[in-house]
This record gives sequence, structure tokens and C-alpha cells, in this order.
Amino acid sequence: MENIFAKIAQDTTKFDLGDEEGWRKLYEPLYAEAPDNVGVVKDESYGPAERNRLDVYFPLEEKPGGYPVVLYVHGGGFFSGDKGWSEKCWANVGFFFAQRGFVTVLANHQLVPHVVYPGGADDMQLAREWIFENIAKEKYGRGIPEKVVLLGHSSGGAHIAMNLYAAGDPKRKTNVPLSPPVAGVIYLSVPFWFDRRKPVRQRVIRHYWGSDDEEVWGPLSALGLFRNLPEDSPLLDSEQLPVYIGSVKWEVKETADATVAFFNAYRERSKPPGTLPVFHVQDRHNHVSNVLSIGTADSAQAERLLDFMQSCVAKVDQRIQRTLSVDH
Repeated sequence: MENIFAKIAQDTTKFDLGDEEGWRKLYEPLYAEAPDNVGVVKDESYGPAERNRLDVYFPLEEKPGGYPVVLYVHGGGFFSGDKGWSEKCWANVGFFFAQRGFVTVLANHQLVPHVVYPGGADDMQLAREWIFENIAKEKYGRGIPEKVVLLGHSSGGAHIAMNLYAAGDPKRKTNVPLSPPVAGVIYLSVPFWFDRRKPVRQRVIRHYWGSDDEEVWGPLSALGLFRNLPEDSPLLDSEQLPVYIGSVKWEVKETADATVAFFNAYRERSKPPGTLPVFHVQDRHNHVSNVLSIGTADSAQAERLLDFMQSCVAKVDQRIQRTLSVDH
């Protein structure tokens, strides 16, 4: 592990196209063999598109009442990435959280150039609806559809945010924002906003939003949608939707800038006024290594996420108890 940390420290914030493959190859030997106490169902269809597919990892031990759920959505700059990046990635995420009491769903989504705004966000809505309608089945480990945490890395987190904050775009057909229910959301190294000066980003923005003019795409980015949410949105209340914003010591500048901008936007609009989201910078890691570390001996990031996920589930239980006490 120390050799990886040394390499991360040597490269600092460098993260060029293709570097992710090098990091994956460094981490893959560190994962244990597939555990025998986790069930896996792969390539379930959650929507009409070819990439509307998901995998489910679940504890095989039965539990009265079932298990909470986490939906993990991979990154890839809007144009790449896969729930099955390799045989072991992102199965490391599925196995880790399933072994710790969460039914874990890994979802693909449509990629540029085969999708335009808000297609990625609509995929997230379809995945959430599939979970709500299906995850309680024995086949999927009896997940609890009212206790679902959303976990998005990089562009996957941007799609989650653009789904949750859809009401910030008056042209979008918006559903009730927390229907299906969301117990909490985790954003890891998410580009809530973009640096359009980067050539690869320019191409993606032009295709996804139809223009790289920030006056066009800016209000429709995750940051722009959040800023334009209605004042009475429950998404502004951290008791109704707990928010975890995660970064890393050596973050890509564009993503670090976007993370700080979103943190400040949240702080400006949160309720009660001034409420801060959970914010954490994971030491010793870069843009992708913290997620690759899940399921290795370096459990710092994984355990911190698990702690937040468990706190979200506990808040749902508390709300249920308050409702029951009022009814009686």
C-alpha cells in the first residue's frame, strides 16, 4: 500500500486521460477473492436503453425487515466508465458494502455521444424507480426501498445531482424530488461545474448541452440547477436529505473548484440557514484512488462512507419512530 501512496504523492494532482487505468492496475491485486457470504445478480435492466443495466450485491444472511440500500454510480467524464470496469472494479464497492449490511446496486448510465441532457439524470431516476419497485424481493436480498443512499463518484455524482435538482430547470418535467425516497446522498469528487477551457471537456459539454457557452450549460449543470431550486425545496434541508461532499488531498483543479463552489452554494441556501453539509477531504488520495481503495486494507475512505450511510439510515428510523408516536 505504501508504494501506491508514494506514487500518488509523486503525481499529486496530475490526472490525464487514461491515467485511471494505471491506478486500477495498481489496486486490483489488493482485493480479496469474492466472498462467499454475498450474493450477486448482474445485468438487470432498469430502463429502455442498452446501458440501463445494474448489478446487485447483497448479504446472503437473512435479516428480519431487510437491509438498507446504497446505489453506486461510476465516473468517467460523461463519455466512459462502467459498473464492470473490470472483473474486480467496481465489484470492490459491491462486496465491501454488502458485507457490512447494505444491499449495493451498481448502475450504468448512457454515455456521450449517445445521450444528451438530461438523459443521464433521467437514467438515475429510472434506476431509483427500479430499486423502489424491486429491491425488496428475495432475489435481490430484501433491500428496504425507503432506506436508499445515493453514492456518486465524479460524473456519476453529477448525474445524481442533476436528477435530484431537476426542479432547478423550469423546462424539465419534475417529479417529487424525494420520490422514490432518498435517505442521503454522497458526492465524491464531483464536477458540479466545468472548466470549459479543457478541450476534452469542451467536446463533452457541446454534445451533452448543445453548446459550450456557459450561459447555456451553466444553469443546467449540477451547480446551476441547485442554485435555481425553489425556495421551498426539501433538498435544501439537511434533515430531510443529508449531504456528504467528499474530496481528496490531490484533487483535479476543476473538480476542486467545483466542489468548493457547490459547498458555498449549499451553505448559502441551506435550511436552517447556514447549515453545512458533511464535508471531508480524504488524505493521501487522488481523484480515483479513494474509490479504488474500498475493499482494500486501506479502509479509511470506505469506513467514513459507511459511517455516513449508517447515520442516514438511523435518521430514517428516527422519522419512522416519530410518526408512530404521533399516530399513537
